Amino acid sequence: MPARASTSRFPAKPRNLARFGLVLCGLSLTVLGSAAHAGDNLAQVATSLDATMREWMHEYSVPAAALAAMKDGTIVKSLGYGGMDPAKPARLASLSKAITGVCIARLIDEGRLSFSTPLATVLAGTFRKLGQPLDPRFQSITIEQLLKHRAGLAREAIRGGPPAHDMTGTFTRILATPLESDPGGGMVYSNIGYLTLGMVAQAVTGRDYERHCGATALAPMQASGAIDPLLRHRAASGGWRVSAIDYAKFVQVFDANAIVLGETSRQWQDTLPGNPAYGLGTFVRRTVNGREFSHTGRVALRERGGSYTIKFDNGWTIVITFDGDARGSVPDLRRQLRAAVSGA
Repeated sequence: MPARASTSRFPAKPRNLARFGLVLCGLSLTVLGSAAHAGDNLAQVATSLDATMREWMHEYSVPAAALAAMKDGTIVKSLGYGGMDPAKPARLASLSKAITGVCIARLIDEGRLSFSTPLATVLAGTFRKLGQPLDPRFQSITIEQLLKHRAGLAREAIRGGPPAHDMTGTFTRILATPLESDPGGGMVYSNIGYLTLGMVAQAVTGRDYERHCGATALAPMQASGAIDPLLRHRAASGGWRVSAIDYAKFVQVFDANAIVLGETSRQWQDTLPGNPAYGLGTFVRRTVNGREFSHTGRVALRERGGSYTIKFDNGWTIVITFDGDARGSVPDLRRQLRAAVSGA
């Protein structure tokens, strides 16, 4: 009589089940080992960053500072020294320019402005209200030239007269400041160029610069900030107060996977000539592994202070805010920070 087929609801035990279990166990150990290794790397970076900060602060007599470190879009370490807190707003100084640059870029992506738009067009109403610029060449300056520091403008507006308390007051002085060269020439770093871009943002949108640019540049990156009351006259070029942690979040706007910048402004930024290049309020350095974005800030107040940011090509971003005057320290600081995050 033929053997009856098995009616069991359970499949036969596979002969290689033990081997299969060993494979799973091996995979689990590999994953756990990788996670442990990553954790060790982060701990080593945190230790190196702490040592770097303490050494830098001692060498340049920096009394207080805060640091935020981000890896692949996630804050992995924040450090405070001398009473500064990386989660609390601090004066950014010229790191403010990137907020203005991204704000202008979004207007371009929306078709409300173009890189080639001349000031004679976009600020026509402002000129009628405040007066025509002393130097007729000012009217021919384009948005692109302002973004790249190639507008022929002086670094600062002429001095004299009553103190300026807001951007309009400073812009009145800018209108009375002669250009140092024809627009479109070589790069000359200009604070008044980015302040002029702040006036452009207000003219195009009809909204206050702080409100509009905070909403379109910072908020989409889950960051926030405000203009320092003592620096309203420098708002667009050096007036923002943002925490180190929030600025690290904001800087990810330049990441290849970020979606805040549109195709037009991103392509423009990607094809800037020169290495390093300057655009949208940040220096761009092209390396064999990708791009780095960096900038330095120095607070224009009696008590001094400053900031520094660098977004490395290996996924690390470092933002530092500090009190005191650390002029001349940036090359050394960049080298030490790179050493701290290399290979992690």
